[in-house]
Amino acid sequence: MELRISILLIISLLLIGLFTGVLAGLLGIGGGVVFVPVLLTVLPLIGVDNSIVTVSAVATSLFAGSFASASSLFNHAKKNNVLLKEGLIFGFGTIISALIVPNIIVSINPEILKVIISFFIFIVAVKLFFANSKTEVVARKVNTNWLFPLGIFFGGIASISGLGGGIFYVPILYYFLQGDLKLSVGTSTIVIFLTMFSSTVSFALLNNEWNSNIFQLGYLNVASALLLGIGAIIGAYFGVKLIFKVPIPTFRRIFSVFLIVVVIKIMLGIKL
Repeated sequence: MELRISILLIISLLLIGLFTGVLAGLLGIGGGVVFVPVLLTVLPLIGVDNSIVTVSAVATSLFAGSFASASSLFNHAKKNNVLLKEGLIFGFGTIISALIVPNIIVSINPEILKVIISFFIFIVAVKLFFANSKTEVVARKVNTNWLFPLGIFFGGIASISGLGGGIFYVPILYYFLQGDLKLSVGTSTIVIFLTMFSSTVSFALLNNEWNSNIFQLGYLNVASALLLGIGAIIGAYFGVKLIFKVPIPTFRRIFSVFLIVVVIKIMLGIKL
């Protein structure tokens, strides 16, 4: 099989990663809402077997998102916009699901998996569009130990959809952190990174067959993940800076409309 990763594709994936990295830093998402639809289109073009394209898109998205979330975490931490204890309690719960769920994903009908992915992207779009942008602090006494079981549940959703889970993690942390939106976004980067990295490890352990023609390790397309990830690392740096400068509610709504279009595109291509 000849090499199918062209210069144009390399540049495109780097730019998509850059854009997604900005979103990761700005909105506290893992990047999967962009990565998964892109990979569903790109992977067949570079030669990934059709029977594993959907699972590969999920796995590769989680791999690429690890870079975006790590960069976001680093940059938020530099601005002291992360609570380590709460993030780790929540994150350790997601690790448990992230290590188990990939074993289930590989047995799901690919077309059904696309429906699941579309459903969660739609949920992300709706939540972004109607998100409350208020950041006033409301005093609450909440036991943060609840973050662990919540992490187990939402970590499973994040892993099966390939989305990283930030859209669920931020509102949960917003509640537990007494209404501080920016701190919730920053702290969610710990949880997103732990979710996506753990899921990546699990997928790598499930199948480690190497295809050098398309740089595919089992379900992980290493080439696509690295290109998206490198772009995301750079983008996340600027996204974290923008969080204190741009009108986030307006940006959220524009992006949510884009996601609705993505969902429609995926659903039109599903054959059940």
